[in-house]
Amino acid sequence: RRGSAPSAAAPPPRHGAAASSSSGGSSGVSAGGSGVSGGGGSGGTAAASAASAAAREEGAPAEAEGGEEGESSGDSGSEGSFSNDERADEDRACDWFSPSEDVSEQYIRNVELFHSLNGFDTLIARIALPPLLNLTAVQMLLRPLIRVKEVLKKAVLQAYVRRVEQALTAYVQALSDESLKAEDRKTIADLHKSLDALFDHARLPDGALLLDRLRLALALKCLRTPNLEKRLQGLSEVKDMIQLSLRKQEYLDSVERIERANAERERRPHRSGGTGVLLQMGHSSPELLVEWIEREGVVELIFGEALHEELVRRCVEVLGFLAQRGHMDSRLLGLVWRASLDKHETVKQAVYGALADLSAHLPLPLLDELYAYIQSIPFAEYTAHTLTLLRGFAVGGISSAHNPLKEERRWYGLAELWQLMADAAPVSAELRSAAASVLADLLAWPNCAPQRQPMLGQCIAQLSAGSSVVQTLRLLRAILSSFPCKPRKKTDSAAAVLEWLVQHHNLLQVFFNEFLTYHRAATGRLEALTA
Repeated sequence: RRGSAPSAAAPPPRHGAAASSSSGGSSGVSAGGSGVSGGGGSGGTAAASAASAAAREEGAPAEAEGGEEGESSGDSGSEGSFSNDERADEDRACDWFSPSEDVSEQYIRNVELFHSLNGFDTLIARIALPPLLNLTAVQMLLRPLIRVKEVLKKAVLQAYVRRVEQALTAYVQALSDESLKAEDRKTIADLHKSLDALFDHARLPDGALLLDRLRLALALKCLRTPNLEKRLQGLSEVKDMIQLSLRKQEYLDSVERIERANAERERRPHRSGGTGVLLQMGHSSPELLVEWIEREGVVELIFGEALHEELVRRCVEVLGFLAQRGHMDSRLLGLVWRASLDKHETVKQAVYGALADLSAHLPLPLLDELYAYIQSIPFAEYTAHTLTLLRGFAVGGISSAHNPLKEERRWYGLAELWQLMADAAPVSAELRSAAASVLADLLAWPNCAPQRQPMLGQCIAQLSAGSSVVQTLRLLRAILSSFPCKPRKKTDSAAAVLEWLVQHHNLLQVFFNEFLTYHRAATGRLEALTA
């Protein structure tokens, strides 16, 4: 029956066995959804030739074209006897495959033949070869290996996974901006899931670290593209990696604390870093992420020539992460500040918002430096966004853990707000009133309680001079309202504060003098109108 179709259940030829087939010398070989099949075509000829060559090496007769039956091999196969060489081949196969009761022997043989024909190596190598495929095709190339990962021994699977990592790294580096633009978020997420499953099953000691490097490489590729959507996607991936790294680090620190406490309770020496070091080997630590961000110039990519307000609004986590790890310096702070100069108001607003949020994480020298940048803005150029920056920076700087206590404490922004609310400030009436409201809110804040008494003295002096009376009276009332009705621990009551103002600052006399001044001014204005 020369040329007839083979049965799907017929076992493929193994190394050391003769290629005996009455149907063209080929049988269907399936590896997890990837097919290597013959039966009259070039694929069947190749499979039969490989099997015939193996048979000739073992001394068994076989036809080169796979059309004639090898009687001696057929007889030996039917009798179930194996030569020493065949047993050696069987032992070599056991080195590659992990036996399982849930997987049929035929399935193992199919995977073995696909592996012997370098099928997995060919699929992996194709990933980085030009012309580059899209990510969907890359997932298809990886699918056979993912599907058969359970039957491969760990050492074999680990070797394949390392080749996959190398091929994907080369693929990402060679990927063009246009090709990356065509990939949607779901496709990239699906690729990450597939790689997670493959790397997790391989149990490489540094598997999670290799996977993190792949994710970071793809995120960096997205950040460097001119497409805004991809840049936002790359930034989001970096932020996710930062959060994951911080959570894992927090877990490691908690394990370390528990181990130390147990050691102290049991009165035994504690080996620092025991469990923590083992766990930390498997992921990108915060230190490695900081090194990667600095090496690849992520901040420069965001605030450089391709600056966009949407990226700036979403990058606070990256800047805060660098500041918390002690890697935010004057150069980067200056880069962020200069990004707001001579830019559209929307860009300024985004940069100011990022700086205001960042101020809570900055060390004291950088807080002073940022304060100097803000003070360099002339009052005549102030807008509502500048006032928002001043308020956010004041909140972040005053409440910062780096701000010293007591006499050396910095009261960022209070002096500027006081000057902005004055009649002499070259700003609009609306901005003047807004500055007074911001100052009142800050002084009502418990963190600024030590500044209430000095500010009350300034208000009395301002009223005595007859300057900025309306704003000063409103501020004075707001400050007095921040005191409780009844005295508390370390806090005077509002009545006690009023009594202090009357006795030490002659509050009533100042108030009535200002009232007479107002009455005379109003009377003169009325006479001028009626004349």
